[in-house]
Amino acid sequence: MTAFKYGLFLAVSLSGHAVQAAPMQEAAQQAPTAQLSPQDERVIRIMARKDVVGGIISACGEMFPEMKDKMQKPHAAWVQAQKPDLEQAAIVMVTYTSREDAKLTSKLLGEEHQKLRKWAENDLGIRGDARPTADDCLKLADKLDTLPAHPQP
Repeated sequence: MTAFKYGLFLAVSLSGHAVQAAPMQEAAQQAPTAQLSPQDERVIRIMARKDVVGGIISACGEMFPEMKDKMQKPHAAWVQAQKPDLEQAAIVMVTYTSREDAKLTSKLLGEEHQKLRKWAENDLGIRGDARPTADDCLKLADKLDTLPAHPQP
């Protein structure tokens, strides 16, 4: 079952896995003590972006099954384009396993979630406080290549 709380870009809960902003924001308010290199932070942010967008695309596919393939194809292409960074992020995540590290990565996830929400609202015209339409979902999937980049440090 798919449930939207607080609009499309604030929290998406999916059966089997969840992408939620509220706990991330709570963790983001705590001051983390761990430090990441600029490159490690960059790839973790890309992984966070992949996870949040993937959850939204998946939820949209459940809401609009007739559009599922049209949404998943551009998302899969975007993920493939990010593959080297995502592989590096997986390695980085394995090395950061303490509670302090988790606070830091949660903070980054919360920040990326907010960036994605602002991008969707400001650049795509998708309201975050309303249930998404099929057009909103397609627009999000089709415009992933316009996401603000995370430049190399």
